[in-house]
Amino acid sequence: MTARTGSALGLFLLSLAFPALGADVPGSQDPAGVKRYTGSEIIGFRAAKFDEFVLPLGPPTEISPPKFAKSQKVDGLVSRYTYAAPAGRSPAELYRNYQLEFQRLGLTTLYQKGTADRGWFGPTLSQVSDEDQVGQILEYNEAQERVLVAKSKDAKPTYFYLFVTSYKDGVIPERLQSAVQKDIALAELIVIAPQAMETNMTLLNAAEMSKSIDDLGKVVLYGINFDLDKDTLRPDSEPTLKEIGKLMADNPRLSIHVVGHTDNQGKPDYNLDLSRRRAATVARELASKYGVAATRMDSFGCGPYAPAASNASEEERAKNRRVELVRW
Repeated sequence: MTARTGSALGLFLLSLAFPALGADVPGSQDPAGVKRYTGSEIIGFRAAKFDEFVLPLGPPTEISPPKFAKSQKVDGLVSRYTYAAPAGRSPAELYRNYQLEFQRLGLTTLYQKGTADRGWFGPTLSQVSDEDQVGQILEYNEAQERVLVAKSKDAKPTYFYLFVTSYKDGVIPERLQSAVQKDIALAELIVIAPQAMETNMTLLNAAEMSKSIDDLGKVVLYGINFDLDKDTLRPDSEPTLKEIGKLMADNPRLSIHVVGHTDNQGKPDYNLDLSRRRAATVARELASKYGVAATRMDSFGCGPYAPAASNASEEERAKNRRVELVRW
């Protein structure tokens, strides 16, 4: 290593050594343990909340919703940070600093894309940009894009998705007019930390299920959960399944349709098939483990075609991911 190269690396490391003094978005803060590039400002932010996220492990194949040649869907506490670097700093410098920071944290690299690699990632972040109110500043400079995806070495890892570019074109929100100028280097950092979803939907007991069926002809259940993108029941579904078993035992003349529903993320045909498979899994589980005669049930999937709420946010999409028991 030459003296010049060593000095440059020293400057890279120094750049991440101290927090920025810029005007960050009110209420924002850096992700725990991750240093930002000196002088950077947080111009977009979403605090951590439970969500699903598709990590890119290959170039994009579709933009909306984003799909990639290879990917991994994860869930956990998802937080997002959009940084604007000081004027005069290049995307290459910003990206290299984060590479060194990821090394300092001992992260394992899952995927990286340089400017010479194929794939236009900016448009796949359009929904993130809309939700975090940063306009189109990340979307239209494919030539400067760099991507780094990594995870911690914990048994339940934390995932990091870094996207670096510079502003070339696209809508700049009025509040960012002074912070975002042509060629300003930008970084989007998305962190997915392990965390079980908080149960916000109250567990219904058998009597409450029976009353809902008597009043409405159906009961809506949010306590039946599946592994991501699969029809495999999670262990935390057991309390609800037990109550369904009791419902059926207490009401021997009751027969039900087990109906699966999904949100609108992904292709409709895929979600329709997934909802059918999940409903069938519930019916099989009730028959095999909870003593419900198979002749008293059938299963059906509606996919995204009968939403209970809009799909505009994760909270709304969570209301659409449900199982309903409909009187037969």
